[in-house]
Amino acid sequence: MSCKNKLKKTSILISSHSKASDIWYLTDYFLKKYWKKELNIILGANGENKSEFIPKNWKYINNGEDISFSKSLVSYLEKIDDEYILLMLDDFMILEEVDDEKIKKAFDFIKINNGMYLRLIPNPKGDIKINKDFSKIDVKSYVPYVTSLQMAIWKKDFLKKLLEYNFSPWKFEIKAGKTKESLENHDKFYVANYDFIKYTHFVEKGKFYPFLKDILEKEGLPLKSTRAFWSQKELQKMKESYWKKTIRKVLPSKYINLIREFMGKERL
Repeated sequence: MSCKNKLKKTSILISSHSKASDIWYLTDYFLKKYWKKELNIILGANGENKSEFIPKNWKYINNGEDISFSKSLVSYLEKIDDEYILLMLDDFMILEEVDDEKIKKAFDFIKINNGMYLRLIPNPKGDIKINKDFSKIDVKSYVPYVTSLQMAIWKKDFLKKLLEYNFSPWKFEIKAGKTKESLENHDKFYVANYDFIKYTHFVEKGKFYPFLKDILEKEGLPLKSTRAFWSQKELQKMKESYWKKTIRKVLPSKYINLIREFMGKERL
């Protein structure tokens, strides 16, 4: 049975898998706390049936074995009727009250412009400013992370085409925006000039970030997971250097991959 959006609610597809069932209640708590409007929340989670962990009012899609990120995501999209879908990952935590007018503005913009992708936060930022709210991504210049998996609105059928390459999440972010399909639609990739929604992710490589402890204590939420937390020492090793961050902020996106190629590194 398809998840048809009869009442024109904002449809959010949360891409997940059965092994992440221990964090769904956290994602749900902050979604419902800060997004007051009634939503059409669809959880795509292949693998073992985990229906007992599904938050109230979420629609659950489980199509069996979780073969790969791309194949599973396609299987979720095939059960959704909407032309455009807001895609988020299962470990995104909303941090501030969502302004529904901003979300509506983003949906209106991408539909009017027949866009393929509209990232709701400028991470990475856009390259060609259109107006105070939106910019284009300079796809033809092979800028990094054209198809970042930050929270974004996608044209469903176009996203399905990119997923046919069967990229992993990491490869999807760096390669899907450089495919033939993306280059043919190079002028239809957009990004918001400022945060249309405030969120963070609280899991990295299967472990919790330490800040989650303070947030749970403040909210009075129990931790129902046995996942490990990253130590400060481990986080320090992963942290980007100050100079790398500074260069990325100052340097136009189109030069970053040219420099990486010159250094013998893979394009982002």
